[in-house]
Amino acid sequence: MKVIFNLLIVLGCGYGLVILLIFFLQSHLIYFPHIGREIIATPGQIGLNYESVEINTKDGETLQGWFVLAPDALGTVLFLHGNAGNISHRLEYLSMFHALRLNILIFDYRGYGQSSGTPSEVGTYVDADAAWLYLTDMRGIEPGKVVLFGESLGGAIAARLAAY
Repeated sequence: MKVIFNLLIVLGCGYGLVILLIFFLQSHLIYFPHIGREIIATPGQIGLNYESVEINTKDGETLQGWFVLAPDALGTVLFLHGNAGNISHRLEYLSMFHALRLNILIFDYRGYGQSSGTPSEVGTYVDADAAWLYLTDMRGIEPGKVVLFGESLGGAIAARLAAY
């Protein structure tokens, strides 16, 4: 009986250690900005008209992005990318939305691509809010003309943005 009790203590301590490791390393398990911080291509290289944009967040970070212009646009997509890579790894999406006559705002979260800062859950929400305000306040786009599109991790961020 004592052997079983000691085994349970060892297993419980091991389990607790694993939980602590996951807690303290969760950002490294979720966010992979290091996979390609370098911009490898631009929308211009696939024939799309675009503007490089800088978006300032309320907590002082600077986000880098692109505003891709579609002729006779029917609306605008706010593109929230996944947890790895940067905006230059999503050109196929830009081409698809452009073919649908939609403008696209795509940006890198803090710590991704050329954006300042370090990735975090709260940071991605602040970044999405800043991108939304960029479209609606700075560009003057009606909120009803903006479509949120989230890829992978960006889906959760888009859902949170839509809820507020």
